[in-house]
Amino acid sequence: MLRRIWIVIRKETIDNLRDRRSVGNALFTVLLNPLLYIVLFGFLNRTFSEQIDRPLELYVSGAQHAPNLIQYLDQNNVDIREAPEDAETAVRRGDLDVVLVIPEDFGEKFAAGEPAQVQLLVDDSSQSGSVPISRAQSLISQYSSQIGNLRLLARGISPAITAAVPVERVNLAPQQSEGGASMILNLLPVVMMTAAFYGGFYLAVDTTAGERERKSLEPLLLNPVPRWEFLLGKFLAVFAFTLMATFLATGFFLLLLSVPQIQNFTSIRLNIGWDVILTAIGLMIPVAFMAVALQMLVASYARSVKEATTYASLIAIAGFMPSVFLSVLPIRPQPWTYLIPTVGQLYFITDVARGLPLDWTLVVLCSAITLAIGAVALIAAMRFYNKERILLGAAPA
Repeated sequence: MLRRIWIVIRKETIDNLRDRRSVGNALFTVLLNPLLYIVLFGFLNRTFSEQIDRPLELYVSGAQHAPNLIQYLDQNNVDIREAPEDAETAVRRGDLDVVLVIPEDFGEKFAAGEPAQVQLLVDDSSQSGSVPISRAQSLISQYSSQIGNLRLLARGISPAITAAVPVERVNLAPQQSEGGASMILNLLPVVMMTAAFYGGFYLAVDTTAGERERKSLEPLLLNPVPRWEFLLGKFLAVFAFTLMATFLATGFFLLLLSVPQIQNFTSIRLNIGWDVILTAIGLMIPVAFMAVALQMLVASYARSVKEATTYASLIAIAGFMPSVFLSVLPIRPQPWTYLIPTVGQLYFITDVARGLPLDWTLVVLCSAITLAIGAVALIAAMRFYNKERILLGAAPA
């Protein structure tokens, strides 16, 4: 039995490697994602960094009413510009990100020691203005704090009295993580999930629906071999290719982040040991098993390659989309969420990458549930293989 299964595995592997277009499509899909993520978040990180470092162009209306404030802003990398007459319209149209409005009675209230209010005209619906708005508001707050401290000192009161509860922020993140490493750590399971559901996608469809359309499945099944052995051999070939794609995608993702030029471009420093990588891949084995089994099931059920591709695409989307959402949403995992297939692995991989210990009881339970779903799908696919309709391309009744 093992020899026959191995022959099927070798046959499917050789056929897959000969079809260079399918192999190229599969590898292109799983390797393109890490590159896109790094380029996208690298541009975002670089854009925010450049906006913070370069002089802030701040348009001011009524600058003559607060010369000291204007001087303070000028000394803190702010390029003061004269605001247009209709500043509100300019901000609303998106021509200006932020405008500082200083009222005429500012100097009178400031000299009297009263709160001298200013206005920042902003458009919160504009994403491009978030950094300039934050910088302008922060600088004005710093100026206000310094003036308040000087007023207290002039009255013989220590400014420390206003800090009733000082806060010291202690960063307990792994020491090897710098820059936007936390964001990249959240993307690591997304890369792995995408590879697990797309790494063997084309091969899973081609080995059943594809062979049926090429009329090569019928001669194969005419051999005096149990049909479940054919399916198991095909499944193991696709499963091995999926694991290889997952490993390549993970390695490529981390390799890109280790290139000095990319580190300078993204301003991200991230060093993950091989123990973390191998543990993450081990956690993904049940997910890859389930993904391939479900893809083989729909490929056996579908009438054509086009239909099988549609079904398999839906499974892939349903499989990796939760990891995309949960990687960016600030949701604290609950114990029961660790038992959901793909979601549990997402949290496990994130915890491992952050250097946190794993609850191996939850790991075993989540892996068992994921493998059970894959086993049920594989058994259902075997039942389809035992029906003659597998050769006719008609959906089972």
